[in-house]
Amino acid sequence: MKVLRFLFYLLMPVFLIAGLYTGLRMWFIFLIVQILMLLVIAVLNQWTVRTFSYTQTLEEDAAMKGSETALHISIRNEKPLPLSMMEVDVELASPSDKERITFSLLPFEWKDFDFRVAMPYRGVYPVGITTMRITDVFGLLPMRFDMRKLHYYRQPELTVLPRSETPSSVHAEVADEKLFGERYLISSESGSSISGARAYRPGDPLKQIHWKKSAAHGELFVKQYEQPVRENITVLIDNCLHGHSGEDALARADTVCEAAACITLHCLSRNRNASLRALGDTRGIHETEEVGSTRDFDKMLRWLAMLPFGEGSFSGELPRETVSGSSSLILVTDAFDETMESAVLAAEPFFSAVTLVLVGNEHHDPGLLPAVRLPVGCDVAAELTALD
Repeated sequence: MKVLRFLFYLLMPVFLIAGLYTGLRMWFIFLIVQILMLLVIAVLNQWTVRTFSYTQTLEEDAAMKGSETALHISIRNEKPLPLSMMEVDVELASPSDKERITFSLLPFEWKDFDFRVAMPYRGVYPVGITTMRITDVFGLLPMRFDMRKLHYYRQPELTVLPRSETPSSVHAEVADEKLFGERYLISSESGSSISGARAYRPGDPLKQIHWKKSAAHGELFVKQYEQPVRENITVLIDNCLHGHSGEDALARADTVCEAAACITLHCLSRNRNASLRALGDTRGIHETEEVGSTRDFDKMLRWLAMLPFGEGSFSGELPRETVSGSSSLILVTDAFDETMESAVLAAEPFFSAVTLVLVGNEHHDPGLLPAVRLPVGCDVAAELTALD
């Protein structure tokens, strides 16, 4: 096609010079035919750009990492004139997966295309048509434009949730409050386990009166109960890229988020709450996410999927404010250095336990700090059994 285009444009000055040199109309006619051909192609190209219609739909717009979904694209010509030849580039979720489709449409014709979309990394990915190349069968006047630059064009977005499995084969049932130790018990006005009694106050229900203690002391006492308080685990997520880029950065971010998801699921299986917090810029989404039940867990997975990983590295202090009942800190990072070690040691007195989850191999020696190491792209749930 490039050879034909080169010869076509080379002949135009040849015909012009030949016409001027010989004075024969034939050479001017050839030149005019070429110009008219280019005009027709240009008009047809513009007609194609302005009149073709399309639809793009995803089989599902949110799914777990490692699964597949489908992208359906339909391109139609709803006009009585044919369209130019079209080359369409299609972007999928994986950076290495790109498709190109080539076709032309006759009047009132359409083409349907289906693509399998693999989801190797968590995140939010725009999928669908990106750029188009409009040309004729000889490739004389190609026209390329980026659909994403059109103000009205929006690609479908695919949300890939991080994979989440409990790190232990032992699945905790709903906690029996009698199994809690003293550190998790507080006084309450109702419950199943009596912890003591207090003096009667006006308005206390009669059914709560401790008759035996009241008779012994000659005044009214009401029963006090023990109520368990759920421990809260603070999970800090280092969402800085630390100089990584491309698929390496995607794989690292994916492993960090998968670790956070598995740790949270582990907390829920042990009847604990989890408080997730990002260390870096979150660009508009919440900096923290509280998880106390399976209903919160689904929302947390979407939060992890949308969590951006930005340039730069950690510098500063770790947040020390904790929610009520928080006792343990788990830091998930793929770049543990001396600066972060100092921040962890400064925050350690505010927690009863601190654990490091180190993704990758390039880390400063954590010393006496307990650490779990995770290779990039590993089966995180299997590697995190040390948390039990």
